[in-house]
Parts: sequence; C-alpha cells; structure tokens
Amino acid sequence: LTSPVAGGQSWLAHSTLASGLSIDNQARYRAMLASSRDSLYHLAQASGYRTATIMPAITLPWPEARFMGFTDIYEEADLGYAGEAFNWTTMPDQYTLSTADRLLPQNGQPDFAMTALLSSHAPWTPVPRMVDWDMVGDGAIFDASQHAGPPGGAVWSNPEVMREQYRLALDYSLEVVFDFAARHADRDWLLVILGDHPPAQTVSGIDGQDVPIHIIGSDSLLEAFDDWGFTPGLIPTDNAPVWPMSAFRDRFVTALSPAAVGASSP
Repeated sequence: LTSPVAGGQSWLAHSTLASGLSIDNQARYRAMLASSRDSLYHLAQASGYRTATIMPAITLPWPEARFMGFTDIYEEADLGYAGEAFNWTTMPDQYTLSTADRLLPQNGQPDFAMTALLSSHAPWTPVPRMVDWDMVGDGAIFDASQHAGPPGGAVWSNPEVMREQYRLALDYSLEVVFDFAARHADRDWLLVILGDHPPAQTVSGIDGQDVPIHIIGSDSLLEAFDDWGFTPGLIPTDNAPVWPMSAFRDRFVTALSPAAVGASSP
C-alpha cells in the first residue's frame, strides 16, 4: 500500500486506512474527524464487533479514539508494563501483543481490534530481545535488553549504523508478530499486518512511500482475498499490486461482505 506520509505522522496513515480517504496533513485529519464519515471501526461496530485498540504510545488524553469508532481503548497506562522504556518506545512489541489475550477475552462477542507496534520506531536502539512468551509477565524481563546495542548518539551520527539498527528493529517486530500469529494458528481469525509508513528516505534509501501488508488467517477466510493478487509468503513479486492506502477500507469491507463470502461465513 502507498502510505500518505513518510518518516513520521503515523496518525495520518492510521486515519487513511480507517477512513478510506487520503489524509496527508493535519487539516485533512481534523476535517475527517469532524465529518460523518464512517471509519472501518464504525462499520465493524455496526456489524456486531467489539472495536478495540491497544495503543502503547498513547500517554496523554486521546479523545480522537471515540471519533474513530473504538469502544474499548487501552492506552499505555492500561497495559501494566513494569519494565523500562526503550527510549521513545514505551514497551517492546512482544509485551504489547502479550496483552491482547488478557484484554480481549473470548466472551462470545467477536473482536475487531487495532494494535500499534512501536519497536520499529526510531531511534531503533536498544532493540529488544525475544523471550519465552510464558516468561513475559509484567515486562520487567525485557530490562535485560536495555544495554544491548549502540547508544542513540552513535546510531544517528552514522547513516550506515542507523540503517543497520533500523533493519534489526524491523526484524524484531516481524519476528514477534509472526511468532504471535503462529501461537494462535488454531484461531479462526484474520490478522492484517501493515507498515503504516516508511522511514525517511535517508534511512530507507528507497524512493516512494510503499509499505508492506500481510494478511494471515485460515484457508477458508483467506479465500475472500483470492482476487487481490497477493503473493504467498513474505516477499511480494515484482508485479504484485500496489494500491493507495485509502483504497483498503472499501476493498476489505467488500471482500468480507455477505454478498462476497456467503451470509454464513465468520
């Protein structure tokens, strides 16, 4: 998907994905919030889902969450993390995902949840280390990673070191999310894994604002996306489709609508 932004302002990408509108500046963002436009989460809520968001980066009041259509909102203070912050990153991705089973219990109502992951966010040092999921606990175990890797000053003064640290941080995030998916492979659900925006071009070394998207789920659910032209596996082919991020909402809803997949499908 082609993100509307690069190098920051992730909330503009999040709102683009949710609204189906191209939100590339703060004025458009405010206009979207003030409009009657239904977000992806409003549509899910109207279809009987509990709409939840787990946002470890939110440390201040966030009234926009209600306007976006979330009913259950879990911010940094709600997640119970007792470890040290990783510079700007309040907690490692493995801890964030470990809270999902606790915060989103299986109580009969299906969840439509959005979780933000932070470990691939600058300054990319220190990079957390994976631990046994059963040992995550309150997150204090991650303090052992705090002194691994170069200090921030050494990273940002050397472009090659900066790119290497970004690569390591992204590798960690992907390892966490795919391991999380594997641990829940018996659940009949969909996981949409999306990069909200690329880093600045000085880090990526790549023109453009395309970001990867992965859809993971059971074979029966993935059938709804057969005509999307996605590549099996992690690396898209050279002729893989590229869409604006604003196209996702309507395509996703259409793919999963009763007319598309049958009224009895999840």
